[in-house]
Amino acid sequence: MKVLNNLLDYEGIKINQRTDMFIFSLDTVLLARFVTLNTKIKKILDIGTNNAAIPLILSTLTSAVITGIELQQEAVQLAEENVLINQKTAQIKIIHNDINAYVKTNANFKYDLVLCNPPFFKIGASKLNEKNKLLIPARHETNLTLADIIFAAKKLIANNGYFAIIHRTTRLFEITSLLNKYGFEIKRLQFIHPFQNSPANNVLIEARFQGGKGLIVEKPIVVHNDNYQYSETVLKLFGK
Repeated sequence: MKVLNNLLDYEGIKINQRTDMFIFSLDTVLLARFVTLNTKIKKILDIGTNNAAIPLILSTLTSAVITGIELQQEAVQLAEENVLINQKTAQIKIIHNDINAYVKTNANFKYDLVLCNPPFFKIGASKLNEKNKLLIPARHETNLTLADIIFAAKKLIANNGYFAIIHRTTRLFEITSLLNKYGFEIKRLQFIHPFQNSPANNVLIEARFQGGKGLIVEKPIVVHNDNYQYSETVLKLFGK
C-alpha cells in the first residue's frame, strides 16, 4: 500500500512511501543533516536513494543539483513521483541504474558530495529473514557491498570532494580501511547513542578524497531521552 505523508517538518515537503518497501528512518535524517553543505558544493550524488527522502531533505538546505541513483524499479517510481509532487524536477534527478554499472560509463562526471545510507548487514553475517523481498537490498549487501560504495565514490568524486555515510560502529575499522585504500581521509566522526548511558551503535562518517590530515569528533547524538521519546537534539533535525 502506498501512503502520502509529510516529510517531517521540511517546508511542507510530501513523500510517498510503500508499506511493503523500505521506509525512511532516523538514519536517513541524521545523514542528510550531517553532511557538509557550502557554496562550493554544486553537485551531489545519493547512492541508493530509494524513495528520494535524502534528496528531498537536502533540497530544503542547498541549491545544489542533486542526483539520486537507485537499482530497484519500484523505488525509482516512488522517487520520481516524490520529486514531481514536490516540484523539485529542476533540482533533483533520479537515475535507474546499478551504481556498479554507472561508474563504468560516468566516471568523467564528478560530484562535490557523494553520500549513502547503505545496507548495514553482510551476507552470511545475518539471516535474510525479511518477509518482503523488496526490503532485503536495503538492509543486506545482496546487490551492493561497502567496498562497492566506497569504490564508486572514488570514481565519481571530485578532488577534495566530500563522502559521507552512516553505518554500524561494529564496521568502523572496515570502513576506515576501505576509505584509506581508495584515497579518502576521514575528517569528521559523530557517534549515535540510543540512550545517554548506552554504547554507540551507529556512526556518521565524513571523508574527503585526497584530503589532508586532521580529524574532528563531533559531539555525540543521543537519540532518546529517559522517557523513550526523541531527544531535543534529534527533534531539531526534523525540520529546517
